[in-house]
Amino acid sequence: MVTLRCTERLRSRLGAPEPEAAATGILGDWYAKLVAMRPRQLAVCVNERSLLCVVVPVAPANGLLQRFAAAARRRIEQIPASAAARQQELDAFAAVHLGRTASRSVVSSMNQFGYAVTAWLEAEREEDLDELGLWLCDTPCTTLPAVWPWREAERLLGEASASADSG
Repeated sequence: MVTLRCTERLRSRLGAPEPEAAATGILGDWYAKLVAMRPRQLAVCVNERSLLCVVVPVAPANGLLQRFAAAARRRIEQIPASAAARQQELDAFAAVHLGRTASRSVVSSMNQFGYAVTAWLEAEREEDLDELGLWLCDTPCTTLPAVWPWREAERLLGEASASADSG
């Protein structure tokens, strides 16, 4: 199970959060923020532990959780880690719930990514949201031990795979 922890502004469009439950994936929950760029409204979704990013359209709001889960699965498939570790993470997306933000540190990083999304779109680059998400994943984040979201996700999944192999 994964919880998409949304900021108040985005959550007001999606509905009430669901009861808290622990994430079953190695990477933990994800956070989401609304970035309103007329005419489109996008959600910047950031992984709690690795700061991996995906960007998805908000509208229609009733399909946001499904679009987020599909984009996050595609991003996880791109991590250079063992197939078993990736599969364990993908299995967590069998159930995606809506929740409230819980980490100010992740919200702060997500806000910075939101500014980057705005700059990307204002620079009149193509609106390839997958490419935008990949660009965000290559943004150095000093709050991470591995500095880059890609490397942090690879490190976390690699550690999980190593502990499973030794156990």
